Amino acid sequence: MRLRMFLAIGLLTAPLSPVFVFPSASYGQEATDVPDTTAEDVAEVEPEVLAVPDEIRQLLKEGKPAEAAEVLEAAMQSDAVAEALKPFHQTIATGFVRARQYDKAMEQFGAAVEFELARTDSPAAAEQLSSLIRQVSVYGLHAAQPELAAEWSDKAIEKVRALEAEHPIEIQRPLSRLIQVRASMLARDDEEAAKEMLAKQVAKLEDINATEDRSEKTYVELINLLTAQARLFEDEDGQDRVASAFEVALEAYPESTVLIAQYASNEYSVISGLARVNPDDAIERMEAAVAKLTPFEENRSVELTLRRIKSLESRIESTRKQLEMIGQPAPPLDIDGWANADGISVEDLEGKVVLYDFWAIWCGPCIATFPHLREFREEFGEQGFEVVGITRYYGYTWDEESGKAVNGSDDPTPEEEREAIAKFLQSKDMKHPTIVTPKETELQSNYGVTGIPHAVLVDREGNVQMIKVGSGQANADALHAKIKELLGEAS
Repeated sequence: MRLRMFLAIGLLTAPLSPVFVFPSASYGQEATDVPDTTAEDVAEVEPEVLAVPDEIRQLLKEGKPAEAAEVLEAAMQSDAVAEALKPFHQTIATGFVRARQYDKAMEQFGAAVEFELARTDSPAAAEQLSSLIRQVSVYGLHAAQPELAAEWSDKAIEKVRALEAEHPIEIQRPLSRLIQVRASMLARDDEEAAKEMLAKQVAKLEDINATEDRSEKTYVELINLLTAQARLFEDEDGQDRVASAFEVALEAYPESTVLIAQYASNEYSVISGLARVNPDDAIERMEAAVAKLTPFEENRSVELTLRRIKSLESRIESTRKQLEMIGQPAPPLDIDGWANADGISVEDLEGKVVLYDFWAIWCGPCIATFPHLREFREEFGEQGFEVVGITRYYGYTWDEESGKAVNGSDDPTPEEEREAIAKFLQSKDMKHPTIVTPKETELQSNYGVTGIPHAVLVDREGNVQMIKVGSGQANADALHAKIKELLGEAS
C-alpha cells in the first residue's frame, strides 16, 4: 500500500515566520499532487529528519542561516523527504540576505530557482517562479552577480513563455513581471534591447486589452510596464502614456479598487519626484490626484496613499524655498561646537567653495554618501574646497570596546557626544570637520532641510549654488560637476 508524505507536507505548510517567504503553490496542493512514497520509505526516515523544518525555522530565527543550510543539506540526503524540503532553499536564502551574506544567498536562491523551473507547468506555478525571480531583484542580488541573475531570468521567461500557447491570457501576469525584472537588469548594459523587450510585451497587452479577453489584471500589468518604461528610460512622454492607460482602464473598470490603488501609488511616486524639482507642477498634480482619490478613501490602501500624497506638501514648500535660495547668500551658521576638527573656525571657510552636508550618525543614506564626500575632498581639497558636516545632538556616546557609536539611556554631555561623532567619522576614514548645532536652532529650517542627507554647495563668495537631497550616484555626479565649475570659475 502506498502512502502520501502527509507528515512532510504538513510541516511545510506551517507558517515560516519570522522569516518571510513567498507562498509556494505546492503548499496548497491536494494530496493527489504530492509525490508518492512507500510506507517503507517513511519508516526509514529518522525522526530527526522529520523535525528538520522546525529546526531550520529556529536557526533562522536565531540568525544562523549557515547552520540552517547545513541541516537542510544533510536532511535532503533522504529521498523520502528531499522533494518536500526543497522550498526551504528560498527561506534560507532570505536568512542569508538578512545576514548580508549575499554569495551564500545566491547559492540558495539558485537551488530554489532550479526547483521552481522544474515544476513550472501552470499559470499558478509560473506566478511562484516570477515571485522568486522578483525577490532576487528586490534584494538587489542581481547587482551582486548580474550574469547569474540574468541567466535565471532568461530561463524563467523561456519556461513561462512555453505555457503561453495553452494559457494565452492567464500567463501574461507572471510573464509581464518577469520581463519587467529582466528589462530593469538589461537597461544598465543594453538600453535598446531593454526597450525592445518591454515594447513587445506592452504591444501584446494592448492587443489583449482591445479584445473581450481584457481584464483588470491585464490593465494592471500594462500600466506596470508603461511605468517601468517611464522610469528606466526617463521618457518625457512616458507618464502621459501611463495617465492615458489609467484613464482607459478606469473607464472600463470604474469600481476597481485594484486599479484605483495602483493609480494612487503611481501618483504618489510622480508627485514625490516633482516635489524635488518643480513645486508648481507638483502642487497642480497633487490637487488633481486628491480630487480623484477622495471618493475612494474608504478603501484602506487608497486612504493611506492619499495621506502620503498630502504629506508631500511640506516637501514641495521646502523645494520652493530651496530654489529661492539659489544665488542668494547662505544663511549664517549656528554652531554649538565642532567635531573632528582641530581649531577650525568659520573664518577659515571664507573664500572657499564649501559643501555643507546635513547628516546624522544614525542615517544609513547619509553614511552611503561618505565615499563621495571623501573623494571630493581628496580631489579638490588643495584647490580651495572643503566639506563641512552639520548635525544635531541625538544622545550618542562612543563604546571603545565595540568600536561603535551607541545610543543608550545615558544623557551624554555635549562634549561627550561631539567626541563620539568625531570617533565615528574617524572609524569611517572621514577627515572633514563637522558642526554640531545647538539643541534649539533654526539652522536646518533656514537651509530648507526636510530630509537627510541634504547637501548645500556654496561658492567662494558665500552664495548658494546647488542643493541636492538624498544619496545616490546622480546627486554625487551633479555635485562633482558643480564643484569643478565653481573652482574653475575662480581660478
